[in-house]
Amino acid sequence: MNYYICDTFTNRKKYQKQLSKIELLLANLGIGGKLCRLTVLKNIESLLEEAMEEGAENIVAVGNDQTVSKVANLIMNKKITLGIIPIGEGNLLAPALGINSAEEACRILSARKVKKLDVGQINEQYFLLGLESADDNIVFNLENYNINPLPNNEAVGLYNINISNYNFRSNPGDGIMEAVFAPKEKTFWQKLWHKKEESLPERISVFPIKKMTIKHRKNPVTINIDRQRTVKSPAEVTVLKNQLRVIVGKGIKQKSIAIQC
Repeated sequence: MNYYICDTFTNRKKYQKQLSKIELLLANLGIGGKLCRLTVLKNIESLLEEAMEEGAENIVAVGNDQTVSKVANLIMNKKITLGIIPIGEGNLLAPALGINSAEEACRILSARKVKKLDVGQINEQYFLLGLESADDNIVFNLENYNINPLPNNEAVGLYNINISNYNFRSNPGDGIMEAVFAPKEKTFWQKLWHKKEESLPERISVFPIKKMTIKHRKNPVTINIDRQRTVKSPAEVTVLKNQLRVIVGKGIKQKSIAIQC
């Protein structure tokens, strides 16, 4: 049984026509199910509890990355497969998994190609995309050494899927996430002074991570989780290999993701 959970923002008038098309397409594909919309009176926790009581096998998040992250946090460690129908803005995860539109998502759900994805755990929360911080006080404490930003670093991230502006490979099926330390972009005068180096790619530092503690040198730093929630350091981070079953598309973008199961 499929259980479709539509985020609150999809109740806006501009999404009603698209939702109606989705419902019709799902019915035509023979994968219609119970469609529930989050409201002020209906929260996601109660809807998921209801879905599990009714024996739902697939929970489909209808919305954006924030919707998917909220659903994933609540179905972890349960025998439920996650589906995604991207609507609105803020969708980075769906395209990385080969899901490029809401209509395509319906056909992908019908084909039901399932992959097991790694999930990150930071303290008591889970994340699918990654962690980011712009604070140079941050320290990644591993078993035998520490990693901290250089003075010219602009941002620090730990990625399950490459949602950054930098070119590196991520594989959310190998039990490893990539810690990325990225330099600040050169100013106009720096580029002019180093004209010969202008065509060279920016150097980034990438470290494989399975488990670490995020600490700070002076004051606690803010850590952004999946670009929607925040926690303060210190925090324990663990990569949980192949923890979440997700329905994915065929044309997964190799630049951002390379799944091996």
